[in-house]
Amino acid sequence: MSFRRLSLALILSCLWGCASQRQVLKPAPPSAVAAQPTAQETPVPPPPVLTDDQLLGLVRPPGMIQDPESGQYAIPQVMESFWKLRDKAAQDGWHLILVSGYRSFKNQMRIWNQFDSLYLKTDKLDARRRVRAIMSLVSVPGLSRHHWGTDLDISESGLRGQLVNVDPDTPERIVKFYDWMKLNAPQFGFCKVYLGKRGAVRDEPWHWSYFPYSRVYFEQFMAIRDFHRLMDARVDDVQYLMKNFPKVFQQETKSINTECSSETSNQPAVDSPQSPAKPHTH
Repeated sequence: MSFRRLSLALILSCLWGCASQRQVLKPAPPSAVAAQPTAQETPVPPPPVLTDDQLLGLVRPPGMIQDPESGQYAIPQVMESFWKLRDKAAQDGWHLILVSGYRSFKNQMRIWNQFDSLYLKTDKLDARRRVRAIMSLVSVPGLSRHHWGTDLDISESGLRGQLVNVDPDTPERIVKFYDWMKLNAPQFGFCKVYLGKRGAVRDEPWHWSYFPYSRVYFEQFMAIRDFHRLMDARVDDVQYLMKNFPKVFQQETKSINTECSSETSNQPAVDSPQSPAKPHTH
């Protein structure tokens, strides 16, 4: 098994075990003659107000609902839009699998630390190269868009729920599925976040963000100036992250598809946190 596939398998093993048991809202049963699902049949309600701590994954966003098929959570409007997309996919012969939705800081830290340990054992990289390698696969805890309840990792039954990149050897069915997603997901409000063209993060054809809400949260996130709470001593390589945080932050946010953000060219500078924070209890 290649290191790339091993890495994605490690992500999946954690994601499937990260869903907590909270509110469950089942999608409405389809009618005898299913209507063509669309995302914009009614006006989109305003996004729930999130605090900075919620944007950083330290506090759970309010009122999230669970997908009964996968056990994953998202903000209600996001999940309901995913259900409509899944219904449309079923009509076209695809069975969508929701691999990951909301993630807390703690869950993101667990994934980050697993990769850090893996790179320590396999590649013997120094802290700079190790952090850069991990960032290509996993967001720094506190900087993940999954904290907002707006971003979803979506696979398909033909992929057996795996998160698979496209390369010259990728089976034709997988390529067709991703082409279907690129054509249809935007009709339900979803934007493909990472194109792998800039920044630290590689292309992620499975990562989709609910744009009507995430663009609002992205603007709020970019206005945050105090990130010292993220420098939890339990995060592997926290000393490197603390010392180099402005560059880490830039590489993380620069990776985002500009069509999924309200990016401007004059963002205020981000300072380095001064010291690791005490462990969080959220």
